[in-house]
Amino acid sequence: MKTVFLTADDYGYNAAVDDAILALMADGRLSGAGCMTRAPGWPAAASRIGAAGSFGLHLDFTEFSPLRRGLWPLIGASLAHRLDASALRDEIATQCALFEDATGRAPAYVDGHQHVHQLPQIRDALIEVLVARYAGRLPWLRISGARIGDGAKPLFIAALGAAALERLAFTARIRAMPRLLGAYGFDGDATGYRQRLSGWLGNAADGDAVMVHPATQALAGDPIGAARVREYGVLASDTLPALLAANAVELGALGS
Repeated sequence: MKTVFLTADDYGYNAAVDDAILALMADGRLSGAGCMTRAPGWPAAASRIGAAGSFGLHLDFTEFSPLRRGLWPLIGASLAHRLDASALRDEIATQCALFEDATGRAPAYVDGHQHVHQLPQIRDALIEVLVARYAGRLPWLRISGARIGDGAKPLFIAALGAAALERLAFTARIRAMPRLLGAYGFDGDATGYRQRLSGWLGNAADGDAVMVHPATQALAGDPIGAARVREYGVLASDTLPALLAANAVELGALGS
């Protein structure tokens, strides 16, 4: 058996996402879920978490953060080192505090919305905040690493800073999920997603992570709403246990 971390993104994004994640969590079908603590729906979403399940911080600089900017402008500014390091640290600390205040605990792990946590400057600020804030109880890091053969999109995402973030995590003694599967164009039908999920689980190595984006329905304003519904249909069906068994996978547990 190999241990794989099946992690859902965007908890707090909208009620349909929250409903799907909580249902999957209750059925033991997720290792964890990343929370968007700057989202308008976060207070209501946080009140539904309770004590069960592993929830993390889905660090956001492109959607709801006061520092938000488009992904491509953010990538450009970070590569050029034009971001304000102090403002980055303050915003990361605020998103952590919003998680702690609402849940009464530290995040079990940290990753990034659109993988922004691995960008230059942001990754340095993130490690600084985590080490200062959670000394002795450091959360895991989900790193968006990839290997040759994973496809063009995962390799591009990884090239934005996965290896550098992994080095920083190692130096800081932060446990990490170094490779991330689950990136695709949010296209296709349920059969296609089932095939993709089977491939990710089959190709995963021990300790890798797979990201999913489920929702019970496609709500207005959600650009990937239809894909979320397809994902949830597969994840909530008998397909997931069958795929886990067929690929000798057990879901890993994340704890802070």
